[in-house]
Amino acid sequence: MLYFYASGRIASYLQEQGIFQPMVLIGGIGLAILGLFNLVTMGADEADCCDHDHGHDDHDHHHHEGGCCGHDHDHDHKHDHAHQAHGDCCGHDHSHAHDDGHSHAHGILEESGPLGRFFALAILAVPISYAAVKSPDAFSSTFLEKKGAYSNVVDAAGLAQHSLKNKAPQTNTPATPAAAQPTTVAKTDPASGTAAPPSAKPAVAAGDLPPATVATTDGKSTPTDPNAPPAPGEEMKSGGGSGGSSPDAAKTAQSYGSFTLEDLKAQVPQSKEGNFILDVPEIYYTGGDVEVQRVLTGQSVETVAQVLPEKVNNADGKRIRIFRLLVQCCAADARPYSVPVDFGKKAPEYKDMTWVKVTGTMSYQKDGDQTVPVLNATKIEETTAPSETTLY
Repeated sequence: MLYFYASGRIASYLQEQGIFQPMVLIGGIGLAILGLFNLVTMGADEADCCDHDHGHDDHDHHHHEGGCCGHDHDHDHKHDHAHQAHGDCCGHDHSHAHDDGHSHAHGILEESGPLGRFFALAILAVPISYAAVKSPDAFSSTFLEKKGAYSNVVDAAGLAQHSLKNKAPQTNTPATPAAAQPTTVAKTDPASGTAAPPSAKPAVAAGDLPPATVATTDGKSTPTDPNAPPAPGEEMKSGGGSGGSSPDAAKTAQSYGSFTLEDLKAQVPQSKEGNFILDVPEIYYTGGDVEVQRVLTGQSVETVAQVLPEKVNNADGKRIRIFRLLVQCCAADARPYSVPVDFGKKAPEYKDMTWVKVTGTMSYQKDGDQTVPVLNATKIEETTAPSETTLY
C-alpha cells in the first residue's frame, strides 16, 4: 500500500479527490507499525493463563485450581507427560522439560530456525510483491469490450454531467483584439427616452453557423435546418421525476436548449491551430443533443485517447476506435467511452491501447435509434500517455 502510494501508481486505481488515496496511505502506515510491533515482540515469553504450581520431587506434581484447568495432579514417579489444555484459556499443550528431558513447543515461527522463518514469510510476501510490481495498471482490450467499449447508448445522467452546455466558460480565452470587437450601439427606448442596456452577448445569425449534416449508413450526408423542429421521436420527452426524462430519452438525440457557435468557443478551449480540444466522453455525449450536434458538425476537433480496433460498421477497414476510461471513485467502476475515427481510406494499424493524438472534423451517423459521433481524421500521431490515464 505504501509502495503504490509513493510511486504514484495509486492514481490508476483511486480518484485523487476525497479520502480514498489518503486512506491507503494511513492503512499502509498502520500495517507497517503492526508489522514492526510483531517483529519486536517475536521472542517475548508467553504469559501463563492457568494458575499452575508444579512441585517436582522426583517427581511430585500438585496443581492448584486456577479457574481454567480445574483439576489436581499428584504424581510420585518419573515419566514424560503432556497435559492437554482444559477450558478456553490455556489453548495449548504443555511439554515440561525436567531432568529426564522434554521441552515446550509453541508454533513453527518460534521453534523453527532462520530457514523455516524465511520460508514461512516468503509464502506470503513473494506472491503479493510479485503481483504488486508486475500487474499492469490497465485493463485488457477484451475486458474493455465486455465493459461496453462499443456501446452507443447515451444515458440521461451522463448527458447531464458531460454535455458541452454545462461546461464553465473558459477564463483563459485570449481576448479579442479591439479592432475585431463588434461595436455595440445603445438603443433608445421610444417610450421612456432612456437608453436600453446592450445585450449580454451578441446574437449569432443562423447564417454564421456551419450547415449541420447527419451522415447516413450509405456514406451520404443530409443537410438539416438549424431552426427546424426536431424530427418525430426526437423531441424531449416530458415526465415526472428529476430531469423529466422517459426510458426513451436516451435512445434518440434530444434538444436540451439553444447552443451556438459562440457558446462552443466560450466554453471549449482551442489549440493554436483553432481545433476544439475535447475529451472522448464529451465527444461521445454530443450524440445525445441535436443542438450541440448542429454547432459541432464540421468543426475541427482534437483529442488524446487510446486505440482499439473498430468492430462496428467497419467492413471496409477505414476506421479505428479511440477510447478513454472514466472513473467515478475507483478502478472497479471504470467505464470506457469510445468513438469511431474514420480515415476515408485504409485505416493505419496501431497496437491495442496505443496512445494517439487525433485531429479531425465532426460528423454524426444514425445507427438504428442511436446517433453516433464520428471523427473524420485529418491527422493522427502516436503520443505519450497523459499524466492521468483515467478521467474522473
